[in-house]
Amino acid sequence: MQSKSDRLQRKDYSRDPLDDVGHNDLAGYNLGLIFSGQETLLGRIEEVLVALRRVIRATDLHSKHLAKTTGLTAPQILLLQTIRDRGEVTIGELATDVSLSQATVTSILDRLEKRELIYRERSKTDKRKVHAHLTDNAMEVLKSAPIPLQAQFTRQFGDLQEWEQTMIISSLQRIAQMMDAQHIDASPVLDIGMLDRQNAGLERNEALREGREDTRQT
Repeated sequence: MQSKSDRLQRKDYSRDPLDDVGHNDLAGYNLGLIFSGQETLLGRIEEVLVALRRVIRATDLHSKHLAKTTGLTAPQILLLQTIRDRGEVTIGELATDVSLSQATVTSILDRLEKRELIYRERSKTDKRKVHAHLTDNAMEVLKSAPIPLQAQFTRQFGDLQEWEQTMIISSLQRIAQMMDAQHIDASPVLDIGMLDRQNAGLERNEALREGREDTRQT
């Protein structure tokens, strides 16, 4: 009679344990791995889409909150804050500071000047230069304006380690590429829609007012 130690010594450890599993069991095992992998992938995709949706929603909600409390858009608030912080500043310098084209900045300033929030005047030393200044109304608006979403992001992003910042940049750039959006022209302003747009509510009110004035004239 073989001892227990003899049987252990003669056991073939080179055989794959799955060799003892039936074909049906093995097929089920493989399908389980496939389905498990698919569920994991789908779960990760959903997490990414939810995160993207939250960013879009947060930006949209903040823009609406700005419009409701100040009647301004995020780019308009950004320009007003930059003028306040810089003091006397030319249009070109302002465009450089906020990383927007000079044409876009000029268009936004036109709207702000129409609302009597800024005024422009030529430099006393160089008539070729035009400076933008805030009015008293603009200073009051900025006092009550909520903290821009972009400012919150900038502060928290700056607190991250360099490797975390690099990882976020790389991931977002990859996402933009995956959505075929890497060639879309975009400015570094956290906002939805045209940057030089006016508040939709104000546009409707102005359109209604102009319509009433046209009716009176006719």
